[in-house]
Amino acid sequence: MTGYGRAEASGAGIKAVCEMKSLNGRYLDIDIRLPRYLMEIDADLRRMLGEKLERGSVTVVYNIEFTNEQAAPEVKVNEALARAYFNKLSELSHSLELDFRDPFNQILRIPDVISTTDKTLTDEARQLIVKLTAEAAEQLMRFRKQEGAALGKKLQEAVIEIRKQLEVVEGEEESRRNGLRERINGSVAEHVRDTISDSSRLELEILLYLEKWDIAEEKQRLSQHLNYFEECLKKEPLGRKLNFIAQEMGREMNTMGVKSNHYPMQQAVVLMKEKLEQIKEQVLNIV
Repeated sequence: MTGYGRAEASGAGIKAVCEMKSLNGRYLDIDIRLPRYLMEIDADLRRMLGEKLERGSVTVVYNIEFTNEQAAPEVKVNEALARAYFNKLSELSHSLELDFRDPFNQILRIPDVISTTDKTLTDEARQLIVKLTAEAAEQLMRFRKQEGAALGKKLQEAVIEIRKQLEVVEGEEESRRNGLRERINGSVAEHVRDTISDSSRLELEILLYLEKWDIAEEKQRLSQHLNYFEECLKKEPLGRKLNFIAQEMGREMNTMGVKSNHYPMQQAVVLMKEKLEQIKEQVLNIV
């Protein structure tokens, strides 16, 4: 599920900001963009985030500023290397009879003449970074819950629409049944009456034919799936479970559409499938 969290804090010689963004994802994929001098706490951060966030592609970005000189990196000058370069460049200038202009500026550009030590953070500063990350994760989770509440409302509305179309299907049952009887009596019976002398046998054949198009079980199972879906929405919803229930609803709708053999009912099934596709798309956003 998409979300955003941000936290900032100052202390232990630093001022730090943590921004966290999550996108939809089937599994948990964490991209922590830590400075090199904080790589030692990478495993701790991943473990903590893994306990809080279940799914999604999560990106964590830090902005850290040092607020005192003691924490800032030390600048080092390799004077021996600079003198060696100066002597060699002076000899080369003399032998080539070329002017050696602004030697100081040129020597400063030579690699390793000036370097800085790696930044280091105290244990207190590292703990502050971990705490800051946890606060950003909590904010992201609150964002997700707010989005989840709105998403749950949309899913509930889609379920209500599917129930309405299921009522349409049930309301058309009698009309479809009468139509089937008329077609059977007027067409099928006309062709087989001469070959089936026993009227009870003919009635049995008609009943078997009608059973092929009976959708009572499909309607019942679809209604049960809708009830279970709504129960799961009231609890802490899990995207995978809701997705599985949606797949089961789709199977019942497909069978119902094939067996209905009646245009108003098939039209209602099409509208059900439309709402079901919306449900499947939205369920992918749920953790």
